[in-house]
Amino acid sequence: TGCAVIAVTASEGLTLTTMDSMSSVLSVLLILGVTCGNVRATPAHYDTLATRPNIVFILTDDQDSRLGLTTSYTQLGSVESMPFVRDFFVQNGVHFPNAMVNTPICCPSRTETFSSRYFHNIPSGSCMHINSTTSVDEASLFGRLTQAGYQTGVFGKVTNNQQQDLSAAIEAGTMTYIDSPLDYNNFMGMTYQRKLANGSHYVETLDPQNPVFGTAYQTTQIGNRTLRWLDEVLPETAPFFAYIGPHAPHFPAQPAPWYEHLWDNASAPITPNYNASCEDKPLHIRQNPPLTADVKCWEDQHFRDRWSSLKSVDEIVESVVAKINASGKLDNTYFLFASDHGYKLGQWRVPTSKQHPYETDIRIPFYLHGPNLQPGSTVPYLVGNVDITPTLLEIAGIESSPNDDGHSFASTLMNSSSIGNWRESMLIEYYSVGTYYNDHSAIWSSPSSPAAKCETKAPPRGPTNSTSTCSPSDVIGGGNCYMIDSTYSNTWRLLRTLNQTNNFAYIEYSPKRNWTNDIIWYEYYDLNKDPYQLQNSYSSLQPELKDALHVAMDNYYACSGASCP
Repeated sequence: TGCAVIAVTASEGLTLTTMDSMSSVLSVLLILGVTCGNVRATPAHYDTLATRPNIVFILTDDQDSRLGLTTSYTQLGSVESMPFVRDFFVQNGVHFPNAMVNTPICCPSRTETFSSRYFHNIPSGSCMHINSTTSVDEASLFGRLTQAGYQTGVFGKVTNNQQQDLSAAIEAGTMTYIDSPLDYNNFMGMTYQRKLANGSHYVETLDPQNPVFGTAYQTTQIGNRTLRWLDEVLPETAPFFAYIGPHAPHFPAQPAPWYEHLWDNASAPITPNYNASCEDKPLHIRQNPPLTADVKCWEDQHFRDRWSSLKSVDEIVESVVAKINASGKLDNTYFLFASDHGYKLGQWRVPTSKQHPYETDIRIPFYLHGPNLQPGSTVPYLVGNVDITPTLLEIAGIESSPNDDGHSFASTLMNSSSIGNWRESMLIEYYSVGTYYNDHSAIWSSPSSPAAKCETKAPPRGPTNSTSTCSPSDVIGGGNCYMIDSTYSNTWRLLRTLNQTNNFAYIEYSPKRNWTNDIIWYEYYDLNKDPYQLQNSYSSLQPELKDALHVAMDNYYACSGASCP
């Protein structure tokens, strides 16, 4: 069974040894079963508000950390396309190569980031099953920084409920300044939500003939709006928090007009798991038919567009750093660069997107730069996006909340560039947002781009390019459409474990999230042996290990606040 037999290594900064007995995994699960959570960090003390550090948080959309220009996974992925980010963060900052998101899809992930709550602890709502206003309320990262006296400027995408949540933030007073696109899915969108420091707010519509800053291109607009605000706040004594949320490289991944052909000679990598037929994966994946040359044509152009669109993000980071440096405040400013989740392009015959419990989707770029951090260092431990809010709050000298599910790693990192008593397992979960296929979203292309030469004018729904009705098949590779998501077979929870000995992923699937009586599929991957997740070895596990894995998952799933590992 499985997709293929491979023999490659996959260390990510830890010296890993292959699991040679069940006892080593059981010992990890025993520790997880009795853990009541990490000790809450004590924030730094600052004598005055003026001495607190500034913070810049850049959060990209759909940016992977696995897919580079080689046929194997890389530790940088799409960050390879960003020369300034590589220099500033990779060479002169701190890299977290095992950073992962706790839910690999936009709105839940972003809400987890800003609220420090796991998906199952966030109130239900309309934004991919959750109430995204918890991203912007008084208990959010924005609310707590604003209450502490920070000038909080918000530029770019916050959540997928952009207009609703920015309006809620204005009403709650949790952001001091807003200058963000409302039509964030449109890279040439014309409307921006504005809130000024004096409290006034309105919607700005760009002049299509003469847009401010010379172009309507969204990423450039976001960058220049950030710089305009920095000109206002840098001369002041109060600390600032700048949140910058470019939509790139999300579908349609439209590059700036002047960078449309920047990566025309690149192609999406054919990794060992590309187009792999996997009989031991969930139904919607194992039924996917072989990817055709036409699918690869679109994947290649999407890859080029993604990398080209990131060039403008790289320029935002460079310009913001230069602006702060020119003010003399760079030495008192922390920068965090991350993504809301990863991405895949053809791995396991899933043509595009995220939403799966695999390394391509859950791993993200994650870097810190700032005072008291060791330049060029690597921290190889499991950190999640639920840890971002408590970490940034500790940097700012603000107490974390007992309701935070995540934990801060700031103080131990600043003192020793290593994390002390840190988790070795982490919960990741996903509740399917719908059943849909490869044509769920078009990619951008110009008349002169290579994508215009693909046989079809839209991403192929199935191998025949003319399929109108999709019918999932029980036959391996026998489906007539490329499925991306499934309400039946893609609601899951993952226990991801990584330490000096073990490196595994245990996954349970239940369409109704009934984890007691309705688990329809299991997966287990020993990533020391199988980094491309081609061999589901769950069936070979001993019964007592299967039981222990399920109990450990249940214990983690029941956590809330300080009880979370």
